[in-house]
Amino acid sequence: MLLAACYSSSYRRETLASVALVESLSDKLTDYCRVDFIVDRHPLSSEEMGEFYYGLKKALAFQSMSASGHASDASGKAFAQLVDAYETLVRDADQYRLNPSHTKEQLDALMREHEIVKQRAEEVREALAQT
Repeated sequence: MLLAACYSSSYRRETLASVALVESLSDKLTDYCRVDFIVDRHPLSSEEMGEFYYGLKKALAFQSMSASGHASDASGKAFAQLVDAYETLVRDADQYRLNPSHTKEQLDALMREHEIVKQRAEEVREALAQT
């Protein structure tokens, strides 16, 4: 019983930390989109985009690691949807960065994707609160 309580507490804490990571990186990435990936008068490089892909890899690794015990839980399903939404945002934002002729419509679409990430993050927190 004690072991299950520790595992559950650890899962909750680690999930919340992963959600916070994904959400903060999503916010930062969206800020970069708004300024056309120009930071201190220099374009953001592919290497600097690695921060966002690293966050994605961390989230995917946590999802994989926790899948055996929580994939069917509401929180596990919600976390998987969060990771999917973040992956879409990262990949689309990177394409936006690489295409200098991007449009306002493309930026608007990225902003909608960011809102989906925020919504999915909240759904994970709500699912964890219910357990």
